[in-house]
Amino acid sequence: MNLRDFDIRLLVALDALLTEKSVTRAGERLHLSQPATSIILARLRQYFGNELLVSAGRRMVLTPLAESLVEPVRSCLLQIQHTIASKAVFNPADSNRKFRLAVSDYVAAVLMSQVMQEAVRQGPGIRFEFVRLDENIDQMLEKGDVDFLIRPSVHVLPMHPKEPLFEDTHTCVIWRRNSLIGKTLSRKRFLEMGQIAVHFGHAPAIFEDWFAANYGETRKIEVVTQDFEVACRLVVGTNRLATVMSRMARMSEEHLPLRLIRPPFAVPKVVHCMQWHRHQDRDPGHIWLRGILKQTADKLMPSSKYRRVIC
Repeated sequence: MNLRDFDIRLLVALDALLTEKSVTRAGERLHLSQPATSIILARLRQYFGNELLVSAGRRMVLTPLAESLVEPVRSCLLQIQHTIASKAVFNPADSNRKFRLAVSDYVAAVLMSQVMQEAVRQGPGIRFEFVRLDENIDQMLEKGDVDFLIRPSVHVLPMHPKEPLFEDTHTCVIWRRNSLIGKTLSRKRFLEMGQIAVHFGHAPAIFEDWFAANYGETRKIEVVTQDFEVACRLVVGTNRLATVMSRMARMSEEHLPLRLIRPPFAVPKVVHCMQWHRHQDRDPGHIWLRGILKQTADKLMPSSKYRRVIC
């Protein structure tokens, strides 16, 4: 193989074909017709001496060689992209760049509204998209499909840069007229109560993991949701209980008929971190947004002062 014979545009097309596993979908991604994409696939097959994509019934699958190319091709493209970006001058006031961030509803509520205010002040043309923390989110970061993840430090990926933003505690939330709980909550009563759990995709929230690892007891989970604020809403009118981040509990208490109670056991504080792809470490746009995220998080009221619970 001679790299002088390899057009860099073929690398982009190869990435699309490996990702989509379809000539038609890869063509749509590349803004090319199906015949034009088929010609590119033929060139790639000739260059690698391998079919790369083969028919398996009604679908196309990758050959073993193609499978082995998926990660290095994407990594190579990301490195090229961000090396070029790191040399560019970034002026937020003139930029129309789009950033994608993966956050929970909790992080969106307690942090991102303030971040957006500062971001629009400095960069009125900059756009943002927020996506869920689902079971594919690690792969999305690896592929460069999101710019930032903001989540508890125990879930961060070891191979990419990260920085702590803020910490919080957990609080139990019940309906104001709950008939089963007085001013305190015992461990026995906690385990007896029907509960609302928060899961992100197939993964439980950090409290679920911590409780299972430290207590090994089965809770009566009767409802599962993907949002902390929804969990708070769903306790209203029931004798169920939800255990959520304290800042979200306090915010929900302001507009819902809720009572906040300390958990009947000591739950460790949760440190929330931002994380980005290692190839974006020197990207001026990323550095700008990291600064806003960090500065805004530093201004948040300490969770110990924000949290008001019934003892």
